[in-house]
Order: sequence, then C-alpha cells, then structure tokens
Amino acid sequence: MVPDANTFSLGTVGGMEVDIGYPASVSMPGSGFLPVNDPTDPATLIVFLSMTPGMNNLYDGSQTLFDVDTMEPFLMKAALTFNPPIMNDPGANVIFNQVVPFERARFTCTPGAALSASTFSCTVSQEVNSLGGDVPMDQRPLCVLMLAAP
Repeated sequence: MVPDANTFSLGTVGGMEVDIGYPASVSMPGSGFLPVNDPTDPATLIVFLSMTPGMNNLYDGSQTLFDVDTMEPFLMKAALTFNPPIMNDPGANVIFNQVVPFERARFTCTPGAALSASTFSCTVSQEVNSLGGDVPMDQRPLCVLMLAAP
C-alpha cells in the first residue's frame, strides 16, 4: 500500500477490504472462504506482510480471505478488522503515512501463459477509520502490484 498526499493518515485504520482481481490463466487453490494460515510456514499461499507488533500489524485483529472464482471477474478479497488500542496494548496501529507491505499471494499459473502486473488489479474497496467512519475512496492508499516467480 502506497500513500500519497491525499491518503488518510491522521489516525489509525479500523478495518479495510482489499480486492485483487486476477486473470483466468491463474487460480487460487480453494474457493469461497480460504484459511488464514501460519505466516511463518513457507507453504502458506496468502500471507500478510506487515506484522510488527505495535505498528502496522495486519495480524492484530481478524482476517477473512474469500476467493470469488466461479465467474469473471475473479477476485481474491482480504477483509481485515483491526483491534483498537487498549491500555498497555497499542493495537494494530495501522496508519498509511508510509509504504506498508500488505500481502503476498501465490497463484497456480497455467503453463506458458503470459502474465504481467497489468493483468491483475488491486483496489482498496473499503476502509474505515478507528471510529468506524468511512474513509472516502480518494483518501485510500494506492495498491502497487508486483509479480515474482516462485
């Protein structure tokens, strides 16, 4: 997630949904609700990348992964609800005042299929502040996608 001058960065994020659109030439094993597995296990297909306690910890709260792969557009949805700060616990403390590594997803690719970052899409389709107020679309961080070979 890459903030810009207009990105909401005055307070912590209460929750968000990020949708990754993908082409028919790749697939995510499973369908519907996907497990949120151990991020330290190299076999885990979907991993949230920011997990520093007390700052931008995407695992401090609840995570829901959902794969919509029955008809186009194919989407992998990540919905995160962050724990609020409480006494002696800073909570997730997700603030988009700097680049925040978000997620790594390992898709199964069709052999020989030509892929580029432009064949995928990424949208922060929902974001709320820590009080539950909607963050307007033009104040949400930008998604930057990168492709890498396994």
